[in-house]
Amino acid sequence: MKFMKPKYIFFQFIFFLMLQHHLCVFYALNAEEKDERVEVASERIRLSYVDPLRCIDLLKLYGVNVGSPSQPVDQNKLPVVVLMPETKFHETVPDHTKAFPKTETDPINEILLFFDEQKPEATGRVRRIIREQIDLPARKIMIEAMVLEISSQALDELGVQWDLNPDRTGEGNFIKQKLDGSNNSLVFGSIVHPSVSSAQLDATVTNVFREFDIRLQALVEKGSAQILSRPSVLTLDNRMAYINVSEKIPVANTKFVKDYVSSVDFREIMAGIELAVRPRVNEDGTEVSLQINASVSSPVPGKDVIVKGMNDQQLAQAPTLSVREVKTYARIANDTPFIVGGLIAKDSEQAIKQVPLLGDLPLLGSLFRSKTETGLKREVIIVITPSVLPEDTPVHAGMPKDEDAFDRFGHRLFRDAYRIRSEDTFDLRYLTENQSLQRLQKVADRIVQDHAKYRTVYPYSKFSFGSVPGEDALVRRQIYEVLKRQGAADVLDAEKLIFFKPDNEVGSGFRVQFLAEYLEREAPFVMTDEGDGRAVGLCFRITRTSSEADELLREPVPELKIVDCPDEDTWRKLLLQSNAERDGAKEKQVIFLRHRKDLDRLKTSILMKKIISLNAADYILKLRNFTRGRLLRMPTIREEDVELIDADVATCFYHSELYYSALRESLQKDFVAFRRALSGTGYEVLLQ
Repeated sequence: MKFMKPKYIFFQFIFFLMLQHHLCVFYALNAEEKDERVEVASERIRLSYVDPLRCIDLLKLYGVNVGSPSQPVDQNKLPVVVLMPETKFHETVPDHTKAFPKTETDPINEILLFFDEQKPEATGRVRRIIREQIDLPARKIMIEAMVLEISSQALDELGVQWDLNPDRTGEGNFIKQKLDGSNNSLVFGSIVHPSVSSAQLDATVTNVFREFDIRLQALVEKGSAQILSRPSVLTLDNRMAYINVSEKIPVANTKFVKDYVSSVDFREIMAGIELAVRPRVNEDGTEVSLQINASVSSPVPGKDVIVKGMNDQQLAQAPTLSVREVKTYARIANDTPFIVGGLIAKDSEQAIKQVPLLGDLPLLGSLFRSKTETGLKREVIIVITPSVLPEDTPVHAGMPKDEDAFDRFGHRLFRDAYRIRSEDTFDLRYLTENQSLQRLQKVADRIVQDHAKYRTVYPYSKFSFGSVPGEDALVRRQIYEVLKRQGAADVLDAEKLIFFKPDNEVGSGFRVQFLAEYLEREAPFVMTDEGDGRAVGLCFRITRTSSEADELLREPVPELKIVDCPDEDTWRKLLLQSNAERDGAKEKQVIFLRHRKDLDRLKTSILMKKIISLNAADYILKLRNFTRGRLLRMPTIREEDVELIDADVATCFYHSELYYSALRESLQKDFVAFRRALSGTGYEVLLQ
């Protein structure tokens, strides 16, 4: 066995080191090339409640990488959040006195999120921080105020003693004492309320003000009191609400040169009511701290300043303003009136009594008349009531208290709109507060935050952002109830309803068929009040998802069939079985008409479809959007309009009656699909 010489071993060692070096360089180059192949994607995140700059600053505190709008994004630090570059052509409130302002379409409430397209899950943490910790809405507060002016005599008649009963409690302010937890009595004229605890304060004050309103109304009708203003405004927590009900009074500024007017210009002074309130809500919403600036000003009759020149000639005149102002801080319970009193003004009244005719004689007339002057004290009372609106309820309290006429069809003011009322909405807390559903919704939100592309992907879209499976059926039914109460079906003429039929002459396509003509010829029993134990079925095959070109023209053409239907139970079973899903998909939508009531249901379903179209189906068919106070755009129906019966109308027809069955079907299907989609993924543990 031969051994290598030492010099060969040395050269082999050197060669090995060089080879190792090249391999390291090769791997390093490959690593660099790999880094260069990072696919940077971006997403614009819309902020709803906070300023983008504030959002960026808060994200820094959470350790999120923040880039500069003027520098390229560092790929090694992804994900990176960047503030949107400023636009030079944007004014929050453009100055209308200037030339037409230049604007850009770039929104100012968005930030940019850059991330590795191969690792979209890394952005989930950023989205969650923004949504759950930063971009949070402020509490909504309704501020209701009443400003009234009462003479001192009317105050006695009203019977209000704003302070505590001195016989029991001594001096002090009622509202302040009650909030401090003291047990003192409130004297309201002859009505004496016994000592109450702070827990009973709301009920006590409510009763007091109910009686107060009754007496005040009587004084207003007599002319002894005047309600100057009763404004209300919706504001947010820690945001100033400002109400100004004033008039501008022009005052002349004159310059004189030897009793002659050399120039005149005008300035304006404000007289009226100014109220600025800044509320701050405590954590549980039971108490509100208020910063109040209130001012009431008015011209004083007979107190104008008059400037006279030679020969008693009047040269200028300016009014004297009575200004009553209060600035204070208060801490009161939610929905509790807070009274600001003591804004007193003193006026004088002159009464002249004279003997008829003789009192008007020159020189001697003063012997036959007398003049008396009495002081009149007027007090301005301001009652402020803050109401914290719950986050899970709509802003119905802030809606104007319209008469019924404003919501009727054909009214000039709200001709094409209807405001959803409390009686139009179902109590669905049994569904929305279900713990299993809430758990699935939270997981869906987490997935959508991590993978933005899943926002519109089934089954995640059925649960994310507060969505509820089957909610479209519930909303359709609620719309149906609105139309039913309004008698909306009466505006549609059954003679103008059409559907399509096959064109047998050409062999392809379809022709128009009036429903009334078909019923008169084939099924006249539908036009009667009771029917004859049969029903007409209009079956629409769902083909819009098909990839076959020939299938596109089949869906608008229904299959017509007359079936036995002796009673309502049979009708419901036919409707349920015919509209059920097959193999997890909706294959057909069927309408069954027995008598005139079903024909009215059909007309109402046509209006339902039009309403959904006018209000955007992806918006209005959400329970979170169909709430009290919302405005529904309503269709305008003309006599000459012809209305089409199609598969979408059939869906509305089905949901108008069997909405609960549709809800149950969707819940079962979507629950199973969602849990199956999570099986074997890292999100499955979140369901436990």
